Amino acid sequence: MINEVLEYIRREVRDYLVLNDDDAIINHAHVLKEPNNDNGAYISLVNIEEEAVLKNTRHSLRINDQMIYQQPPVFLNLYLLFSFEFGNYSTSLTRLSKAIERFQSKPVFSAENETATNPLPDGLEKLIFDFHNLSFEQLNHLWGVLGGAYFPSVLYKVRMVRIQSDDRITGPEITRIQLETGVK
Repeated sequence: MINEVLEYIRREVRDYLVLNDDDAIINHAHVLKEPNNDNGAYISLVNIEEEAVLKNTRHSLRINDQMIYQQPPVFLNLYLLFSFEFGNYSTSLTRLSKAIERFQSKPVFSAENETATNPLPDGLEKLIFDFHNLSFEQLNHLWGVLGGAYFPSVLYKVRMVRIQSDDRITGPEITRIQLETGVK
């Protein structure tokens, strides 16, 4: 599901920034400092966290007289770094501004507001984009891990990525418990 979400976001950025398909790239941000890197808008997954608020959901569902037992879904927050490296620094800053504009004007992507050319992946209800601020120290650590060179970039926390296993156990509903003490 994570790959499908990143690909959906890549197409959204490509379309909004009016880029060629090859100019919107899902890859590690550290490749930006390589001498023969491709120019473009890079989308990099830099962290994943579980959304703890949505963790306590039901393990069972009743349909007629049958009970379906299934582990609840895991809801993830993806931290995505959008980095821009075009031949001209001014162009990189312009594209960075346009990307921020996109997620400011449309912070929630759902079936209600999807486009025909870029439908939401199956099994995904919505994506919520939150601008994530970094202090200079955090920014230094992040780019240090990514290779040491800074490029025009912005970090977003993307919420509501749902991961659900299809493994289910079906059985009759338990309606009574009988105890036997062994004493007669």
